[in-house]
Amino acid sequence: MRAFPFLLALALLAPQVQAVVTPIDKVAVVVDDSLILQSEIDKRIKDVVFQFSQRKSPLPPEDVLRKQVIEQLILENLQLNLAGRAGIRIDDTELNAAITDIAKQNGSTLDAFQQKLDATPGSSYAEVRDQIKRELMINKLRQRRMQDRIRITDQDVQNFLRSPTGQAELASEYRLGHIVVNLPDEATPAAIAAGEEKIKQAQAALAAGKDFAQVAATYSNAETALQGGDLGWRKAAQLPTLFAEPVEKMQVGEVAGPFRTPGGFHLIKLIGKRGGEAMRVQQWQVEHILIKATEILSSEDAKQKLADIRAQILKGKSFADEARIHSDDPGSARQGGSLGWVAAGEMVPEFDKIMRSIPEKQVSDVFQSSFGWHILQVTGHREQDVSEQYRANMARQALYGRKYDEELASWLRELRNDAFVEIRDTSK
Repeated sequence: MRAFPFLLALALLAPQVQAVVTPIDKVAVVVDDSLILQSEIDKRIKDVVFQFSQRKSPLPPEDVLRKQVIEQLILENLQLNLAGRAGIRIDDTELNAAITDIAKQNGSTLDAFQQKLDATPGSSYAEVRDQIKRELMINKLRQRRMQDRIRITDQDVQNFLRSPTGQAELASEYRLGHIVVNLPDEATPAAIAAGEEKIKQAQAALAAGKDFAQVAATYSNAETALQGGDLGWRKAAQLPTLFAEPVEKMQVGEVAGPFRTPGGFHLIKLIGKRGGEAMRVQQWQVEHILIKATEILSSEDAKQKLADIRAQILKGKSFADEARIHSDDPGSARQGGSLGWVAAGEMVPEFDKIMRSIPEKQVSDVFQSSFGWHILQVTGHREQDVSEQYRANMARQALYGRKYDEELASWLRELRNDAFVEIRDTSK
């Protein structure tokens, strides 16, 4: 699933962003048991202003921008608090790997990236490191919650594969901009009318030629509002159900809507479109063992437990027997750890990288993904046409991606509605 974008964007922009100096700080927002300081709001606003300037997009009105930033920080704090209570931790190994990947994206080594940040006025490696750690925690929390909330049945998969959208799933990808005006649960006629008026104002602003990113930041309630409403590249099947059909008929640059759902009113813009995937795939026959951290088993203890299991396998114990006894992946554990034939891109990135690089019959080192700690071994490799199982897996991923945004938005609304939030004077 997609990464939570804002903090990584700040990490990449950090060398150019100047720190906000606040002589006298104050508590601006109380969120359950945590606090948001005025300096945090001012710093985030400054970061957003810088991002808009880099995109050469006009800013929304100052009061609207401040309100959007405050809501963004409230949601971040709520998720971080929940992640802490759920025992989600990011160890130094995982954090260093994430920062190394960011450094590579900037064409730099980790050491050079750190030195550049520390040498830039108003920036520090420690600050960026903390930002990325927060993002990783939020990502892990979201993945856990969505896995619990989203259920895809075999019948769902078959229906999807027979549908026109399913048949076209490998053909095209779309990049959408999205504006949503949310409606409260059990909205009154007055609230519906107000929401409809607001989406019409956004539509009129677009028709008048205003920049989509500015309109999204001004009017949208979506989490992506301050990123210009950009949903990134997705296949048609991974788009929210509401958009899947109209987007196939849209031209690049076209705006469609407004569309109405129980949750609100929507506008979409087709920013880009590109072609599909090749039908021949590389596949690996894989076995794995998964150990998850729990409330009574820390992440480091889970890692050590798996390291001990690996040591026993290297001494001659059966990989399959150890998987049956110890693995926390019940589906594959019953099969001696076997995942069958797996295509590139089907697994989470950390798993996929090891699977594609390790020699056959060699037990991998212990590595971590969002699911926990793994070891794996590849027992075979082949290239072949897309199989029924591969198509089913792709369909399952597409259906999960389609439901993800809707379910995430619903969960975030529930989280916000159930929280105690006191917004004090947030003006400078």
